[in-house]
Amino acid sequence: MTPDIPGALSIEFDNYVGSQPMQLDPVGSTDYRYITGSGQEFNLSTFRYYISNIKLEGPDGASFEDEMNASANADEVRGYYLVQEGESSSYFIDLDDVPTGQYNRITFTLGIPEEGVQEGAAGGILDPAEGAWFWTWNSGYIGLGMEGTAADSPQERVERDGFVTEANTFALHVGGWKEVEGNDNMVDNTRTVTLDFGDVVTVGQDVKPKVHVVFDMLEILDGAGIDFSQTFQVHAPRAAIPMADEIPEAFTVDHVHQ
Repeated sequence: MTPDIPGALSIEFDNYVGSQPMQLDPVGSTDYRYITGSGQEFNLSTFRYYISNIKLEGPDGASFEDEMNASANADEVRGYYLVQEGESSSYFIDLDDVPTGQYNRITFTLGIPEEGVQEGAAGGILDPAEGAWFWTWNSGYIGLGMEGTAADSPQERVERDGFVTEANTFALHVGGWKEVEGNDNMVDNTRTVTLDFGDVVTVGQDVKPKVHVVFDMLEILDGAGIDFSQTFQVHAPRAAIPMADEIPEAFTVDHVHQ
C-alpha cells in the first residue's frame, strides 16, 4: 500500500419497504405489495432521491470530501447523484481519489442544497430537461419523491391537458432548499445523514471497500404518520417537513465489504 497514491470506495444504496425489498408496479396497479404500520395497503410506481455532499471520516483522522460542482455543462457536474428505483446503475456511487487510510463513518445530504440551486442553469442529472425533478426557483429540487397507488387514497381519475392522474394514486414529494419564515415555498428540507459503518474499512491503492446502505421508505411514512386517506398529494415544501424530518432515521449501514 503506497500512502501517497489514493484509492477508491464504493457505496451501494438498497431500497426497502419495511422488511421487503422495494419493487415498482405500473401506475394505477391495485397489486398492493406493502402495508403501513397503521394497516393501509399501497404500492409504488416511482421512487427516487438525490444524494450530495458525501464525506468520509476515520477513527485516526483520515477524511475525504467528494468534489462538488453544479454546472450547465453536464460533463462538469460533480458530487450530485440520483438514486432511482428500477435503474440498477443508479444504486452505486464510486468515490475516487480517496486518501489512503481507515474509515468508519459516512455523512451525506439527501437533497440538493443551496449551492446546487443557485448555480442557475444546470446540466446532467440537475437538468430539468433531462428529467431532473425541479419545482421552481423558490422551491428548488424534489430531493425525495415517492408515487404509487394506495387503497385508501381518495384521488379521482383526472384527464387534463394530455396528462392522466389515475384513481387512488398518491404523490409525496419532499423538496425545498432555503428557509424563509412565513413563505410556504421557502423551506429547507435537505437533511444531513451520518452513519457509522459498524466496522473499519481500509482504502488503499489496490483496496476498494464497499459500503452497503439501506433506505427503508416505511420509516418515512410511519414516522411522519402518513394517512393516505388524508395525505395523498404533497407538492409544497412546508407540507413535506414531517417526512423530511424522518429522513435521517430511514438510512442504515447494513454491512461493509473489505
